[in-house]
Amino acid sequence: MDSYLDILPKASTAVAVKTKGHNFFIENDGISSTGCWVVCKDRIDDYVIVFHETDSGNNVYIGEFVGKTAEEYTERQGKKYPRYRIFIKNIKLALKTYTNWTTFVGKDNGGFERIYLENEGQAKPKYLDPDSTEAEEGYRKDSSRMTSMRDRKLAEARKKKDNYTCQSCENQFFVNDKYVIDCHHLNPINLGKRKTKIEDLISLCPTCHRIAHTRLPPYSLKELRSIVKCTLNKQSQLTRTAQLL
Repeated sequence: MDSYLDILPKASTAVAVKTKGHNFFIENDGISSTGCWVVCKDRIDDYVIVFHETDSGNNVYIGEFVGKTAEEYTERQGKKYPRYRIFIKNIKLALKTYTNWTTFVGKDNGGFERIYLENEGQAKPKYLDPDSTEAEEGYRKDSSRMTSMRDRKLAEARKKKDNYTCQSCENQFFVNDKYVIDCHHLNPINLGKRKTKIEDLISLCPTCHRIAHTRLPPYSLKELRSIVKCTLNKQSQLTRTAQLL
């Protein structure tokens, strides 16, 4: 029987989803995406596996995880949970199979249509239910993989050029004898190998950097500045209202 272990590289993790094609977009020369799913906000996996059910069998795709963004919400027992669209690059058709989803990901998956998978060289499928009350920690994130593709000297040169000041909110943070500042790629580094110039980088504080990446593609500097200005105006209005009360 076919299983995800046939296509997921060893020592890798994946988020896997089952779909009949609703909101599943394949862009062979760019960024593909799935529909929206209730998945862990902060987890970063190596791959995305899409199990596409069709009338003539099932097509299984795999691609590199790029990111996710909240677009919808699911309500359960009075609580709202964000649903994230998952973005994929270098997607390919890895397998055509008549094996059903349950067998493909592991017979005890409980019927969930989105789960986390890992390949540690084990003989049988192993997964983690995203709705589980248990938390899996220590899973491999992409920090080491991504760090190797960055040039620290170039990043430091950009920070120095910007006087270690956020180019969005214009704040400078100096804590414990060091500047707290990030170097942001105006064109996302996860889109592939290329030559990077200092003009392709910009210094952002951790908050603005995080805001920039809440969308794919990331917000531009102009958009970030607009968000900061709008937020400050709202805070100012709230302060004035509080003072009048």
